[in-house]
Amino acid sequence: MSHIIVSILVVSIIALMVPWVLLRTKAKIPFAAAEILLGLIFGKSGLQWIHNSGPISFLSLFGLSYIMFLYGLETNLDSWLKRRPGTLPHSQWLWPIALVWMVLAFVEAFAFWSWGLIHHTVAVALLLGSSAPTVLLPTLKERGLVETTFGQWILSIGFVVDFSSLLGVTALAALNQHGAVLRIFLVLLLFIPALIAKSTSKFLHRAWFGRGQDSVTGQIGVRGVMMIITLFIALADTLGTITVLGAFLAGIVVSMIAGRDRPILQDKLDALGFGYFIPFFFVTVGSNLNLRPALSSNHIWILTAIFLGGVAAISAGAAWLLTRIFPRSRAFAMATLLATRLSVTVAGSLILYQAHIISQSLYLAMVMTSVLSAFIFPPLFHRLSPAPPPARHDIVLVGPNHWTRPMAAHLADDEYRVFTYENIEALVTAARDLAPRVRTAAVLGTEAWERNLRWGTIIADTLQIDHVIVDVPIEGLEEAQNSGLVPFVAAVASMQLLETMIRSPAASIIDSRLWSSTLDLTVTNPEALHVPLRDLQLPEDTLVIGITRGREHLVPRGSSTLQAGDIITIVCPGARRHDIRTLFEMPQSL
Repeated sequence: MSHIIVSILVVSIIALMVPWVLLRTKAKIPFAAAEILLGLIFGKSGLQWIHNSGPISFLSLFGLSYIMFLYGLETNLDSWLKRRPGTLPHSQWLWPIALVWMVLAFVEAFAFWSWGLIHHTVAVALLLGSSAPTVLLPTLKERGLVETTFGQWILSIGFVVDFSSLLGVTALAALNQHGAVLRIFLVLLLFIPALIAKSTSKFLHRAWFGRGQDSVTGQIGVRGVMMIITLFIALADTLGTITVLGAFLAGIVVSMIAGRDRPILQDKLDALGFGYFIPFFFVTVGSNLNLRPALSSNHIWILTAIFLGGVAAISAGAAWLLTRIFPRSRAFAMATLLATRLSVTVAGSLILYQAHIISQSLYLAMVMTSVLSAFIFPPLFHRLSPAPPPARHDIVLVGPNHWTRPMAAHLADDEYRVFTYENIEALVTAARDLAPRVRTAAVLGTEAWERNLRWGTIIADTLQIDHVIVDVPIEGLEEAQNSGLVPFVAAVASMQLLETMIRSPAASIIDSRLWSSTLDLTVTNPEALHVPLRDLQLPEDTLVIGITRGREHLVPRGSSTLQAGDIITIVCPGARRHDIRTLFEMPQSL
């Protein structure tokens, strides 16, 4: 066998064995860190079983680009750009935190320059001010925290500082070459396809997902994604900028095109990326690292130690501001993960080294800093981070958009995945991908209640679920129950709501902010178990409106008691959400 085939085989075996071993030993080491370590052992610094070649370099570059693509796809821009008031507490702190982050990086770089350790302040500041999307996203996925507010804050901070670093490194490399102004202008042209995709996203969405286009053998959605990734990488390479910047923009473009069907497409993309391309990148990072010059250079080790201290100090500064938003323990857990450096730092260092802006010793020190940080900080994060939230089932809403979209938006704010369809035909088309995950469906807002019953029966049979809610009048109540459906009768619900308001006038439930202050909590705190609700001393402006126990839905009374695993629905002012959550949910071990 040729060296190329042997190298690819060795990388593939490592990619398979790392998760297999770590999951069985329950080691708190990120897959990425273990893959880098094994790459070191089998690459240039060790057994030399992995040899660099054209195919190896391409697969490694594509793995790096792919994870940057997923990073762009996963980063919820609404969480920091278009966030509605009250859905992300203190979202106005995001930009100040990012600014403090970059200022600290420049202050540290200036200090290192004044001590005679480095010769280019701006280059080192940009590299120290990056983060590690190739570690942030996989680590958060392993912990089940990507869709939580905690995880979205980490991704959002990482997005801002990484995007700034990528643009800064690109501009710095361009300014060091002839035709710098023209090159920077060409980099800005990379954003034009993203703007075009924004304006044509609805058309592309219909082409990818409409009328069963994304079939098992067709997979138009996946094929379209691969085309867009390749297009943006090619554009970035042609324009002389960093390919991972193009891949990141491709992720944002695909997110705009996929819209509400993004979770369906993303499951396929995650399997493709984390199954092969991304592990390939991490293994080859280690295999291409030659530590022999570093072992004989005290200067490189001194720089590495100082840089490690520098990235820790930057994250500590961010943690100080994050304590204004999160409990101190969670803020410092976030800081430990954000202190990791890897893909952007390594790629940026290589670009600046090839542009003769930084020296070889500085390049090696920055790469070693990145690798060591991937071993040090993510395991600390695993120890300090909150436990994964209880898994939430997916929900399907069928009916006119003016009914389903507002409901879906509020459920999504509470970290449910919601799929909306205007008619039953659209749902049946998507049923193949929905069936394994959906546990609840609702049909509401259509003109004829008989149609609601018919659609509800089709949904129950197609998705094989028992909990299908249908909007019916009183005369349709019995027929819905006989069909095995869960009837929602607006008149009865209004009477129950009125009775609740009479019993608890201080609750002020009729409020335009009602949904933004509604919580569904899984009861896990032992102090709330087997205690009558009246004895929990809830604030007067806080109201318990429902208890779900397994498949049973209970009307809460003052004498009602809670059991472990109950889901309790509460209405409260937005300012009380944290205190109420702490009362019913088990405090996370931090």
